[in-house]
Amino acid sequence: MKEKGILLPIFSLPTKYGIGDFGHEAYEFVDILYENGMTYWNLLPICANNNLPYSPTSYYALEEDYISLDLLKEEGLIKDAEVRPSKDRAIYDDFKEKYYKEAFENFVKTDDYYDFIRIPEIMEYAEFIKETKGEELEYTLFLQYILNKQWMNLKKYANSKGVKLIGDMPVYPVFDSAETMFHPKCFEMENGNFTFESGTPPDYFNEDGQKWGNPVYSIEYMREDNYKYLIRRFKFMLKMFDKIRVDYFRGYDSFFRIPIGKSGKEGEYHDGLSYPFFDELFKDGEVKVEDLIIEDLGDIRDETIALREHYGFTRQKILQFALELWHHYDKDNESENVVMFPGNHDCQTIHGWYKTLSDYDKENLKEFLRRNECYDINVNIGIMQYCSKCKAKITIMTVQDILGLDDSARINLPGVESELNWSWKLIDFNDFRERIKDFR
Repeated sequence: MKEKGILLPIFSLPTKYGIGDFGHEAYEFVDILYENGMTYWNLLPICANNNLPYSPTSYYALEEDYISLDLLKEEGLIKDAEVRPSKDRAIYDDFKEKYYKEAFENFVKTDDYYDFIRIPEIMEYAEFIKETKGEELEYTLFLQYILNKQWMNLKKYANSKGVKLIGDMPVYPVFDSAETMFHPKCFEMENGNFTFESGTPPDYFNEDGQKWGNPVYSIEYMREDNYKYLIRRFKFMLKMFDKIRVDYFRGYDSFFRIPIGKSGKEGEYHDGLSYPFFDELFKDGEVKVEDLIIEDLGDIRDETIALREHYGFTRQKILQFALELWHHYDKDNESENVVMFPGNHDCQTIHGWYKTLSDYDKENLKEFLRRNECYDINVNIGIMQYCSKCKAKITIMTVQDILGLDDSARINLPGVESELNWSWKLIDFNDFRERIKDFR
């Protein structure tokens, strides 16, 4: 039986405080999913990331902006909080900081707190913040305890409603992170300095290639250490989520690395973790193949496909990228072991994408939808109908496509620095409550 879900980042939730959080609106969103038969809530990374979700400073610490002030008030940790006007853009600032400080002053440590801070990576993150930002160790530990508590309560509630949470695990941390500070041997370094940067080779769009601003892993060291560093991360993530989307699966087969200070023209591919890592990851049964959804988009070589098929991984499919297949592509030849997305966080909205198509391609799309018995004057609804019928075992729609919004509502424009990236948010759930019925 097909399962359905909705993609919405935490920061995009409606809020009284400038940016979405783990509070009442998150619970209300879960209720809407439950009432409409949705099985999954697909999130972007929620780990600490300095407002760039795919550039984590820790895989274990959570983003401080996501603490709910309403829940702090209900716990008696703060008296009240100023309300901000609800807008369609998340506000990243220090508005909540004074309330966090107030809550910290009123907090009484519990056994649960002491159990939580025994997680080595949480203490590492607190040490990292103290070293880089001068923040008091106990204050950072307090914030992370509150975040973890609020998140796990939300997860418990979602699961009680039959809603599973799909987390997103970025492939690399940033250079300046708790990960590199406390686990330097896991990264390509020489005499304390990074030797390579992640990226992509030159292509049609960028003659110098891309530099991602992240270190790359030392495959040799990880192999010698029996992959303990990464396996622990996977297991931790599966305590936080019901499934994990594994970013940049191509990199587990072979990844592109660029010498520090050079351009992508001087980079090269290097063998990744591959079969030995996944064999070890699945050995004790704590992590299972079905727990993972792999992102294998882009330039995929035959060896990557062989790695994927060897384990039977469920992969992503982006319908927008299937343009050239429409003449001979329909629901009956779609693979079942797929999570179908009309578009994801890096894509245009369906409405925005449709506007950019040529008349010829628009007609092909209409014919494609007619051939698959998907009829609606609104193309986003027609595509929703197709995704509901196709053989893919899971279909995920973005809130923006449920609402039929244009590209002003897209989540991210890759490779472009803009204050509009990672900031779109709902003002309220009113329209969404009605429009999601088209996806049931």
